[in-house]
Amino acid sequence: MAVTRMLALTIIGPGNEMEAVAREMVLCGGFQPMPLDYLISDRAIRSKITSRPENPYDQLLRDLASLWSNVGEPLPEPFPVMVDKSMCLEVISREVQKVTQVVKIWKDRLYALEEKLDHLEASLILNSAVREAGHSGKDLSGTSFSRFFFGRATNENFKRLEDAVEESPVIVRPIKETQSSTWCLVFTFPGYEANVRKLLDSVYFKEYPIIPSEIEEPLEELKDHIQKTRRAIEVLKGASLKRLEGDRKWYEELFSRVYTMQRIYELCANRGEISGLFVLSGWIPEDTFEQVKGRIMALAPRSHMIVDDLSRRRDAEWIPTLLRNSRLVRAFQDIVGLYSTPSYGEIDPSFAVALTFCFFFGFMFGDVGHGLMLMIGAWLLKRKRILKQSMATVLYYAGSSSILFGFLYGSVFGMEGILPSLWLSPMKDMGRLIGTAVTVGVVMVSIGMIFNMVTQYRRGNFGRLLFDGGGLAGLMFYWGAALTLYSSIKGLPLPVPSWVISALLGTLVLCMVFRDALARIILRTPEEEHPEPFYLKAFEALHGMMSFLSNTASFVRLAAFALNHVGLSLAVMMLSDMVKDLPGGLFFRAVILIAGNLIIVGLEGLIVFIQTLRLEYYEFFSKFYRGGGRSFRPVEWHPRDMDVTGGHFPRGA
Repeated sequence: MAVTRMLALTIIGPGNEMEAVAREMVLCGGFQPMPLDYLISDRAIRSKITSRPENPYDQLLRDLASLWSNVGEPLPEPFPVMVDKSMCLEVISREVQKVTQVVKIWKDRLYALEEKLDHLEASLILNSAVREAGHSGKDLSGTSFSRFFFGRATNENFKRLEDAVEESPVIVRPIKETQSSTWCLVFTFPGYEANVRKLLDSVYFKEYPIIPSEIEEPLEELKDHIQKTRRAIEVLKGASLKRLEGDRKWYEELFSRVYTMQRIYELCANRGEISGLFVLSGWIPEDTFEQVKGRIMALAPRSHMIVDDLSRRRDAEWIPTLLRNSRLVRAFQDIVGLYSTPSYGEIDPSFAVALTFCFFFGFMFGDVGHGLMLMIGAWLLKRKRILKQSMATVLYYAGSSSILFGFLYGSVFGMEGILPSLWLSPMKDMGRLIGTAVTVGVVMVSIGMIFNMVTQYRRGNFGRLLFDGGGLAGLMFYWGAALTLYSSIKGLPLPVPSWVISALLGTLVLCMVFRDALARIILRTPEEEHPEPFYLKAFEALHGMMSFLSNTASFVRLAAFALNHVGLSLAVMMLSDMVKDLPGGLFFRAVILIAGNLIIVGLEGLIVFIQTLRLEYYEFFSKFYRGGGRSFRPVEWHPRDMDVTGGHFPRGA
């Protein structure tokens, strides 16, 4: 149960202290900005506070990054820089502009040269092809009866183009094929030109203009132009590299300064300003507040901090959720996340899922040999980075649980009798196995209802805690009905007369139906603004009672899949025995055994995995878990997430 308590922290202070405060928040990596509209509901006050959501350092960082991208180098790893008065937007903008002014000219020139080189190389390919075919440039200039297109497409898209024009008035002739693309000429008549252009666009065909004068140009002159253009590109790149090498340390420091300010303003994206004061609000984990408070007070002595716990607000679902669990349990947070992130103030079921998931999986897939295969497979998939570490860890522990239950069942690759069963044999003790599965269902449903009662207590909803079908009344009804049914099946006498139990169960049903009325009368809770009609409450109580039966009966699948595992393993053994007396029988038997066990681990393991998720999500989570939470996403220092050349900046919230 590791949902960390969050505090709403608002910092108000003079504008010249804002950047130092924000820098410290970025470096501590534990502050998620909050929109001022959430904190300040008074429109009159909110209208007086100005905010600037855009980040002025995004474009500066992108421009400065071109200094490295022009020479084909990766961006330097930025380091945090102390904020002082010289690091204002105007000063940094002038420095970046001074550096990038020449670089921008070089970049535009480099782009123009690369485009020219691409065009010249295309002309050389077309020129060579035309000369080899014994034609001239005038033959491709187009007439009133024909239209020509010249260009290239990837090899895969070129094959698509050929297939698409098979029954069309279009002729495609390949000219040159490289490792990645195919150069070609496309012929059609004028009336079909628009359709051909649409077709070429669909296969991402890059078209080059057909200029007869260039086609007529001697090949040696074209090659000479290409060599001169390549040399010009190399000279330009060399100049950029020489400029970078001339004062690399200073450029890297400037990059870090701009990056630091970009992260600072990313955190301050939702800040407000009023009369020279800044207002910065956000979420911070309670256990880190005192440490952050000391740093902020030292850096910004004139700033004031306001801390509030907003968990009691009706819109508390806006509060982000931060989960802190042990290393083992963290792997199962992804299993919970597949369903939904816990909402703030809700019980985090990760620890319960870590225990029950392994238990359910081992119960249904109990086998020493197959569990060992699953553990080895999870380790290999993790090592080859095919599976995420968390999912590989889940499978690894699921395999270890299978080994444990394999010893309890005395099962190795589906063969019982090789090991002594420490608990029971699924094929010989079916009744006991099914009884255990149902008992597990009763326990899990009860735990889910207890978790729901804890959640209602935290929310202060004592009416639902005591009288709801998922609260104390529902739990007592469930236990009473389960005890009565168990005594009836086993032929055991009830501890009290049957009419007493019937009266008690009937009273509990009435409590569930009249839940809201009892809460108003006994607990003095206020009446809801839009109370539900009586028939809906009765239907809700009936649905809850039916779900008790269906949820509990669903756990019979634990026993069913345990028996299914044994049956599949026996089928594989029988098939292998059928071929052992044939020519080459030993070889075929080995193939069947290996393939059969791989199928059991892969296919049945997947099915059991899905069934385990079903028990968690539908039978267990349905009793208490709402989800719908928002993960805590603080603004952090992420140099590895940076791709400023493509316009992507690391975001925190």
